[in-house]
Amino acid sequence: MTYVNAKFTQPENVGYVESVVRGSVSIALLVAAMLIPAIGSYSLFVLTQVAIYLGLTAFIGWDPIYAMLKQPASHVPAQTPETVVEPERQSPQVSGGDHKKAA
Repeated sequence: MTYVNAKFTQPENVGYVESVVRGSVSIALLVAAMLIPAIGSYSLFVLTQVAIYLGLTAFIGWDPIYAMLKQPASHVPAQTPETVVEPERQSPQVSGGDHKKAA
């Protein structure tokens, strides 16, 4: 495991389907903001900001709000040669009581 993998979580936290949905909602919000003539300036600003945020997170595949709210999984540190324990080697067990001894 490299340092980057051990230090950071996965770079993409928005899946493919969610990216498509976010992009579609972003486009729909921008079109709605342009086509509704009676919308107020504050609502227009908020809709535009939400559409830009959703569009950018869909494009890059990473959502900073997800990253902040996501509970960190129990992190298992990378095994280094000092922490890897090899099983003890045992001599083969020979059945029977009498063994020939070398002269």
